Amino acid sequence: METKKIRNLHKSNLFNEGIAFFPLFGTDIEVYVDFDAPLHYADKCVEHLENLSDGMIDALCKGSVNYCESFRDLFDELEIDIPEGIEGRDILPYIEPKAMIIENPLGDEPAFHMECACKWEIEHAMEWSVLGNTVLFVGEFADESPWRDIEYFRSNSWNYAEL
Repeated sequence: METKKIRNLHKSNLFNEGIAFFPLFGTDIEVYVDFDAPLHYADKCVEHLENLSDGMIDALCKGSVNYCESFRDLFDELEIDIPEGIEGRDILPYIEPKAMIIENPLGDEPAFHMECACKWEIEHAMEWSVLGNTVLFVGEFADESPWRDIEYFRSNSWNYAEL
């Protein structure tokens, strides 16, 4: 298997797995691609991740800050050192992207969700779900497919993205 954007791509028991670079964080991440997803589509998704617009980055950061702040009451007890009043991209040092999940596409737009470690929710981590240029979901990792109806995300009380 060969792609332009995903290195060391190989078949595992559950997915095609490989590695891609995430420039926003300057790090490699795991990439999991559904067996039914075309590899050229997976490349398109990774390219989208590599070239997130400022607006997309800001929306991911805003949702991440909202999610972080929902834990603020527990910071002293859990000894979490994230300054009060944190905003925007200042949240990025407290996030560590781990994996990008690319499902079989239901359309042409790049769509993926990501698992991220975060300082404030060690047990359940954080998920970002993206469809095209829309941040659909930010919250506890719950395997939220970007192909779900947008109304699902809008009505979801545990979604910290602003739709």
